Amino acid sequence: MVQPRWKSAFFFALFVLPALVLYGLFFLYPFAQGIRISFTNWDGLTPRIPIVLAKEDFESKILSRLPKPVDRAFLLSVYHLDAADNQYKRYAATGLTRYRLQHLMRIAGYQPEGYRTVGFTNYIRIFTGGVEERFYPHVMTEVHYNADSDLPQTIAKGDFEKGFLARLSDAKDRALALGLYELRNGAYQLRPKFDEFTLEDRIWLLPEVDKLKTISSQKVDDLLSAVKTAGLKGDQRTLDSAVNAFVRSSPLSAAVTGEVKDATQQIYRLGFLKKLLAETWVQQRFEMGVVGFTVFFTFFNVLLSNLLGFLLALALDTGIKSQKFLRSVFFLPNVLSMIVVALVWSFVFYNLLPALTGIDKWMGDPDKSPWLIVMVQVWQQAGYLMVIYLAGLSNIPTDVLEAASIDGTGAGARLRHITVPLLVPAFTICLFLSISNSLKSFDLMYAMVGPSGYALGTVPFVMDIFFDAFAKKLAGLATAKAILLFIAIAIITGVQLSITKRREVQM
Repeated sequence: MVQPRWKSAFFFALFVLPALVLYGLFFLYPFAQGIRISFTNWDGLTPRIPIVLAKEDFESKILSRLPKPVDRAFLLSVYHLDAADNQYKRYAATGLTRYRLQHLMRIAGYQPEGYRTVGFTNYIRIFTGGVEERFYPHVMTEVHYNADSDLPQTIAKGDFEKGFLARLSDAKDRALALGLYELRNGAYQLRPKFDEFTLEDRIWLLPEVDKLKTISSQKVDDLLSAVKTAGLKGDQRTLDSAVNAFVRSSPLSAAVTGEVKDATQQIYRLGFLKKLLAETWVQQRFEMGVVGFTVFFTFFNVLLSNLLGFLLALALDTGIKSQKFLRSVFFLPNVLSMIVVALVWSFVFYNLLPALTGIDKWMGDPDKSPWLIVMVQVWQQAGYLMVIYLAGLSNIPTDVLEAASIDGTGAGARLRHITVPLLVPAFTICLFLSISNSLKSFDLMYAMVGPSGYALGTVPFVMDIFFDAFAKKLAGLATAKAILLFIAIAIITGVQLSITKRREVQM
């Protein structure tokens, strides 16, 4: 019996319609709302319809602008005037009541300050560098020392020789630095006799200052201040002038005068070295920023996790002993929560590795932390990809491999010309999953570094969106970034699927 066409269409619609309704309700509608919010300056708190509004503002900006009496009556049925503070306050508004209120606000042209339509402003800011500098890749000047601070007691050997000493062009300046610092225990340390407080005490403990009181404390303060200023400027004349004025102001013996001149000269040298350190010990450092780190993390995670997963699958597909146990071991990290993984590895990086290696900074080092995060992600994800590759390897006909082996084809040639082409469907799935998951990664970085990731250069796109929306109260800008991320993921994964699908070998 042939079923009527209308019945087929009816049952098809009956089957598809619920799925379409759910798709529209839980994807299309939220996505449309996200696009709308991205065109606003919403702070994440201010509602579109005010909860409380001053009487004058409510009546002039909303009520008087509604032409229909029925709309004004509806508005007054929701809002009531509180005579105690002369403000209109609304009752809870949900469902159709809320949507009608929003419609009336649009008719009146009312928009709260924290929820105004700004058009493409958020997108323009993102593409023209209008958001924070740390969002983009940039070159940052890293100043290791501030001239207003005390001289560091210890400077690492590499930093002192390469970052400071090698950049001094004047031999006298290098001699000064080596005269004040000495190499001990693998680091350059300030010689004890050049401690700034010790040198100042040589002036303060003069009998004329400490016991006889013939020289006031104010004069000593003025002298030391002038000497330090002269040192920071490298002005020998100012030093000589200040010392001579101090010596002339009170009768001093030749020995005391010599002590004053020697102590002030040493303090001057300290100040001049501070000037050299502040000007020379500066490093131009490339910062990946949010965008750069997201690209870095995605590229290396996709590359390394797929490579490791593929190699593990090849090794376990050879029929070695305990292969089932090893599959479970390699897959186990994927079973663990990423938060648990992050906490375990944080303990390793912050406590265990410093104790074992003697290197204090691992996760706290901006040069190491991006690679460490990639390593943890690869460790956690490779086992899952391995399972997919193992499934692909199990689908390769054994007779093809056996025939190639009988014909004398080597293992490398079989891998290149048979195994890899037949594994393209597995590569398609694994690349899609690893790319999309990398671009959306959040929990690992948030658990391991949190807000300090900005200083370490380990904040991915999603984490930056999170901080924009909930810490900086820039929900409109955060939503615009989220829309751009969605478009980027759709384009990248779409291109990847298109390329790999065309290369799949049909068996």
